[in-house]
Amino acid sequence: MASSVVLFLVTKGVDWVFSEHDAKVASEADDKVDRDGPAFTASVKADTEYTEASLYDAPFTDAEKAQVVGPPKDLRPFAKAHHARGVYLSDVWHPLMRSPWWGYSQAWLVDIISDRKAALVINGMRAKGVQCTPAKADTVIVSRGEGDGGYEGMLFDLTRSADVPLITGSESPDYGKPYFAHKKIDLGNGASPGGLRVQVTSGTKDCTWKAFEVTYADADGTHTQEITDNGKPFSVHGIAEHPAQMYQFTTQEIRECVPAARGRMDCPEG
Repeated sequence: MASSVVLFLVTKGVDWVFSEHDAKVASEADDKVDRDGPAFTASVKADTEYTEASLYDAPFTDAEKAQVVGPPKDLRPFAKAHHARGVYLSDVWHPLMRSPWWGYSQAWLVDIISDRKAALVINGMRAKGVQCTPAKADTVIVSRGEGDGGYEGMLFDLTRSADVPLITGSESPDYGKPYFAHKKIDLGNGASPGGLRVQVTSGTKDCTWKAFEVTYADADGTHTQEITDNGKPFSVHGIAEHPAQMYQFTTQEIRECVPAARGRMDCPEG
């Protein structure tokens, strides 16, 4: 009887050991599968709504100027016919950004999603492989937009650094400070997707870059992954160091202004 009990216990013990081993192997296999694929996927869309200015590659002729200057009007047909590029300015011109140049920015809405079971944290982002040439645009019409659609935001000022994005969003107490010194993006383990509005300004240059290189950390250490513009490089347009023409769109009129130092303009009082 005793030997039967011992045999039973030994058998159960062996079964338990093997079941624990199998469970561990299965768990490790699941972890490997979880880590083998991309840490996240990113959906990228250019933000072209409610732009605050439009850039043109050539100054207006007298006939074109006559179409622009005067009472406020819908300039969208004119902008389309002249291949204008819609841009933003509020964050670039904000005093807390301390930008050396009153340039213009372009923006992308980036939704970052991770289906990993394990948690990970995005703690860095840079524009990778930046190449620039003097800006082609030498004419601008400045107006104002209506906000950023509720996305948390950052601004890369390529006139200073391609590696340190700055915090945007007027309600943030850390506005204008390095983004990842004050914030991080949690993903995986059921975390909500991260939505970002990424702006880039390039001052007096037209710039392209291969991708945004994202740095993230998980249980295995620190890694990088790239975000492209749907498989293509990103590009941003600046304005010439010495603009030919600058215009201001107000609620009363559209008027021509005089280009001033560091991208600013002097506009006559209406």
